[in-house]
Amino acid sequence: MNILQLAPQVPYPLSDGGKVGIFNITKHLALRGHRITLLAFQRTKPIDTKPLERFCELVQIPHSNRNSMSGALLNLFSEEPYNIWKYRSRKYEAALRQLLDKRPFDVVHVDHLHMARYGALCRHSAGLPIVLREHNVESTIVKRYAATARSIPFRHWLTLQERRIRSYEAEQATLYDVCCVITDEDKQRLLELAREARVKVIAGGVDASFFEITPSEQKIPFSISMFGSFDWRPNRDALEWFLQSIFPRILQREPQVRLFIVGKDVPRNVRGLHQSNVVVRGFADDLKEELQKYEVTVVPLRIGGGMRLKILESFAMRIPVVSTSIGCEGIACKDEEHLLIGDTEELFADQVVRLLNDNALKESIADKAYGLADAKYRWETIAQEFETTYQDVVRNRKQREYRGDAS
Repeated sequence: MNILQLAPQVPYPLSDGGKVGIFNITKHLALRGHRITLLAFQRTKPIDTKPLERFCELVQIPHSNRNSMSGALLNLFSEEPYNIWKYRSRKYEAALRQLLDKRPFDVVHVDHLHMARYGALCRHSAGLPIVLREHNVESTIVKRYAATARSIPFRHWLTLQERRIRSYEAEQATLYDVCCVITDEDKQRLLELAREARVKVIAGGVDASFFEITPSEQKIPFSISMFGSFDWRPNRDALEWFLQSIFPRILQREPQVRLFIVGKDVPRNVRGLHQSNVVVRGFADDLKEELQKYEVTVVPLRIGGGMRLKILESFAMRIPVVSTSIGCEGIACKDEEHLLIGDTEELFADQVVRLLNDNALKESIADKAYGLADAKYRWETIAQEFETTYQDVVRNRKQREYRGDAS
């Protein structure tokens, strides 16, 4: 099939979960023999994208989506939510129209709600089947963010944004041949917004290379890691909550524990901490090599939706995980079997200390988590599900056109 993929960022390098999710869809569809044209916003300085271009024809459009006070104020006069409004681009739209005029496509795959308007354009101007990949239900994230906001004016602004996003999300969902969400929870949320939407669950995955890691016997004793991209607000909130409310409780019971923070854009105030128990590693060129040094992964998320690929990656590497219920949402895992769950500061700290001090529990949880990831969350299987979805929407569209119903 000729697939046109529309993305809010160039999914390379693989520095955060958003990029990992987009990249692996592209890669594994290409490995199944499909031809991918990827039109993406270039939100950083130009980089070497040859590893990505092995799997697609890449068209990049320079664009900044940074938050700004002036942009947020201007957006008050728009009915469109701010985090959608930021992705308006005449250059992107022009490039998209040019691609549609130049070559035939069988289906359009749209990554993230932020790009939904461009998929709708493909439907209206070229009559193409369109599939929306909702990596998160965005209104859920904003609602949870508002619930944790300390500033009252900011909380009111977020509440306004949440109402706008709910409306926009519902409207866009009904325009698509199918919306592919990552979890059953997100499917239910989207159907509550738009009952007539056609929604399918296709999970996130883990690259095969994570399963090939040999567990290291030279792990740093009493080490825990928190990894991710800290420019994403839910990750930043999780880090702040862990450092302020959870980690001190752990140190009271086990003073030798050390936290290793791995990922890009670690907040300046955290980088400036002068604590022997907190080590900021920053961005890791080889995440797998970095993570295998540590005994436990912590995922103290209070905000978020979709699925945390960092948990699946830890599962595949046989690294035991302690998470909140929100952190592991959407993964078919069970507390006390595949990971440990703690939703309060005290319980989360208890679970970390318990895991660090019980080698038999660590081994049991790591083995069962590996088996779960191996059975359900490989990208090869997920790409096949997308392929089947595309084939279904193309066939259904042709049947509607034959009947004279092109809506």
